[in-house]
Parts: sequence; structure tokens; C-alpha cells
Amino acid sequence: MTEFDFDEIIDRTGHNSAKWGAVADGCLPMWVADMDFRSPPSAIDAMIERARHGVFGYTLDPPKLKEAVVERMHRLYDWRIRPEDVLFSPGLVLGLCATGRGFGKPGDAVLIQTPVYGPFFKAATSNQKFALSIDMRYVADDAHSFHYENDYDAFEEAARTSQTSIHLQCNPQNPAGFMYSRKELERIGEICLRHDLLIVADEIHSDLILEGEHIPIATLSDEIAQNTLTMIAPSKTYNLAGMACSVLIAQNQEIRQTMAAALQSISAHVSIMGYEAAYGAYTGGDEWLRQLLVYLKDNRDFAIQYIREHMPQIKTTIPTSTYLLWMDMRGLSLGADLMDFFYKRAGLAPSPGLFFGSAGDGFVRLNFGCPRATLVTGLERLRAAVDQLALKV
Repeated sequence: MTEFDFDEIIDRTGHNSAKWGAVADGCLPMWVADMDFRSPPSAIDAMIERARHGVFGYTLDPPKLKEAVVERMHRLYDWRIRPEDVLFSPGLVLGLCATGRGFGKPGDAVLIQTPVYGPFFKAATSNQKFALSIDMRYVADDAHSFHYENDYDAFEEAARTSQTSIHLQCNPQNPAGFMYSRKELERIGEICLRHDLLIVADEIHSDLILEGEHIPIATLSDEIAQNTLTMIAPSKTYNLAGMACSVLIAQNQEIRQTMAAALQSISAHVSIMGYEAAYGAYTGGDEWLRQLLVYLKDNRDFAIQYIREHMPQIKTTIPTSTYLLWMDMRGLSLGADLMDFFYKRAGLAPSPGLFFGSAGDGFVRLNFGCPRATLVTGLERLRAAVDQLALKV
């Protein structure tokens, strides 16, 4: 069995990396959901083999990739879909925006639970709709950690509004890193059915499970499946975001045809290499992913313990999925100066909380999908800045 080296430090500067190129010199990037690990050999080899063919003309959706998705959903979730249920998009964000373009009508509301992945707002507002956001309930676990709970009363009230036509759901949740339970999904699904809201399920982090299990909302019942458009991708799982290939699953023919037309209207086509990378990852990346998840869980545990011991002013979630740590920084009382504190004092660049909506004010998201040495450096920089801040009080 091949042992993969996730401790390897790979120099990403000079390669037009958005993660590394968008920050000031000397600032350590731990923001965008992009890991600093080499992708699985199966994905790399698939692209190399395709490159040897030497002709890169227009391409069709590959049947073999659709079959791989069908097999994967059956194996992971006992979810029985057909190849014709599968569509492809050059990126999940583009898919989200195409959803807003294809479904509902101008002036409709798109129901969102916050804090949540920033492009959810873009998907609504870029398509003559508006985001109707509901803040989840912040619940303290102890002096160090917290989690969120659904506000079902507010959700129901927003769902019954006649303008509301779409619910964008994020599961596993970004930025908080939790997974919805079956009971939670059933209640949300029932409300959406009763008020005729299309469920658009962003499940892009569904392979990155550190503990517990992911439940696709479309697997709950035939009725919910017929009311759901599910979005997954190999991009986060196998660090292939630059290959721009996302998978859309719609078992309802009308939803599928509407979505296909929305994608076609903006000429949204996946590249040849995107298809090959996805196929290689899905068919040969299982062992790489298994080892990655062990490494990520160890990183998570290290980061949480380090923060508890050295920076008790900071509270965090305990993510059961993703490689993202959601951090409540309000105990430092920095207010609007929070990101300046990170950039200028700590030399560290997490994702700003306001990217995830107003409920993220005073928070940041830290990406621990990196070699342990990089994580240690980032945490030590933050500790030094927090200690210096304490000396000035």
C-alpha cells in the first residue's frame, strides 16, 4: 500500500496560485478552501494519459464519468441514481448561479441559513432575486467551543412567504463544519415540500467526513428526491478546484432539463482535463482520501487543543467534516480591526467572517488543509499576536 506524504511542503508561489498570490508577501494564507497537498496520483495520471493523445477539441460529457458517479452514490449512500440524472458544471459556484437563473422568477426570495458560504448570496442577487437569510442559533458547548442549531420557526416563516421559491442548503456546512442529522434534514425537507421550495443542496464537502456520516437530503424519500438538485464535486475532496468540474444530480426530469438549459444558456462546459481529473480521482483516489482524512482529523485536533491551551479567548467549532475551523474572535474585542490584526500583526490570512454574511461578524475561518508544519507556523503566529495584544491591555 502506498503511503502518501501529506507533510511534504510544496512551494506554490510562482504558479499563479490564487490562495498564495492574493496575500501580501510574508502573510501565510489559510483562507480559501484549497488544500496545500498534491492531488492523488490517479487524477494526475489520468490527465497525463489524456495529454498524450495530443488533440484537445470540443468534448462531450463522458459516459464513463457518469457511470463512476452512479457507482459512487450507490456505494457510499445506497443512493440509486441513473446516468441520465447526472449533469456537469465548470464549478459549483457557477452551478449555483445557474440555478438562480433557471428557477423561480425575478423578485423571488432565495432562503439561506447563515453564516454560510459567501457565493450563496451572489447566486441570489446576480439573478434578479434576493437572499432571505436566517441566522442559525449560536450555542455554547463550554468555555472553548460552540455549535449552531436551526431556527425552525424562522425557517418556516420565511418559507411560507409567497416570494420564496428556492432553498439553498449547505451540508456539510461551510463554514461551521457540521453535518445535518437525518431528523434535521427531514424537518427541512418537509417544510420545503409543504411550501413548494426547490431544494438546492450544496454537498461539495460530503467526502470530507472526519467523524460521523453524511446523509444526502435527496436520499430521504422519493418525494424529497423529486424536489432536490444536489451538487457535489471532486474539487474539495481531491484538491482539484483549478480543474473546474462539478457534478449535479437531479432525479426529477423537469428540474434536470431546466438546469441543463440554464447551463447551456451561458455556455457552461467542463474542460477535457476537468473530466479526466474527476474520473481519475473518483475511480482511483479512495486510498489517498482515506489517508487524507486521518491527517486532517489529526490537524483538527491539534489546532483545537493548541487554541484551548494558548488562546482561550478564542472559541471554535469542532468540525466533523471539511478542513475548515470556524473561530469566534469576539473575545479579543477587536471589532472592525479584526482582519487588520490578522494581516498586519499576525501575518496570517484566514477568511473574514463577513464573507459568510452578517452572522459572521467577529469570526474568521481557518483552513487546516495543509502540512502540519504550516499549521503550526500559523497557530504560533496567531498566538504571538494575541499575547502581544494582551500586553497592551
